[in-house]
Amino acid sequence: MRREDVVLLEELNFNAWPALRTVHYDGWLLRSSGGDSRRVNSVNPITPGSIGLQEKIATAEAIYARWGRTAIFRLTPLADDGLDEALAARGYALNAPTFVQVAEAVAFACSAGIEMFDLASDRWIDAALAIRGISGQNAAVFAAQHRAIGIDSAWALIAENGVAVVVGAVAVSRGWAGLHGIIVSKSARRRGLARRMSEGLIGFARAKGARRAWLQVEQDNTAAIQLYAGLGFKTAYAYHHRIQGRATEVRL
Repeated sequence: MRREDVVLLEELNFNAWPALRTVHYDGWLLRSSGGDSRRVNSVNPITPGSIGLQEKIATAEAIYARWGRTAIFRLTPLADDGLDEALAARGYALNAPTFVQVAEAVAFACSAGIEMFDLASDRWIDAALAIRGISGQNAAVFAAQHRAIGIDSAWALIAENGVAVVVGAVAVSRGWAGLHGIIVSKSARRRGLARRMSEGLIGFARAKGARRAWLQVEQDNTAAIQLYAGLGFKTAYAYHHRIQGRATEVRL
């Protein structure tokens, strides 16, 4: 993709999944929210700066240490030349290579049985937490992140016998639909529910004016990649993370 296209999709990403705390530093966006989401707890290089890489990395590390966080860098095609190599030399572990994919926003019907919310309601939050198995402080962070979203968005769930089995969300901005947070409970997988939710969210966004759609999917999630390919999604670019010290298991 052209650099300006990557910049746009990154902007859409930041707005669809905002951090609770940010620092702008010489072309880098340092994001932190707590919890275990990489995207809102990482350094995101955006534009070239004037400060040397080693000084910038050390400053970022100090800021995350002050926040009580391990430094994570999210390296897209916008990253500074030589940054990936510099992080590797400092012992940063490669983590979670991810595709950013795009597709036309097809006018899918918003399927019957999908409950839609124009706010991250208690019902949706509770359903998402239960399916994800999140509790305690991480649950509070998850709720706060969703309620901090400032752009036009919708949250959806599918319930069976009164119990939510699928949740998902879509952000609608600048003619784009951004799918995120789609997850199916273990007991309801391999029944086409993720596709049904994805189609419903895209159809909803299409009715709101979106003509293209984007999402992020980890490269080792073959089932999701196959699902999204069936909806017309193709890879626009890739990114990966570098995590300070030993890699730990964290979520998108």
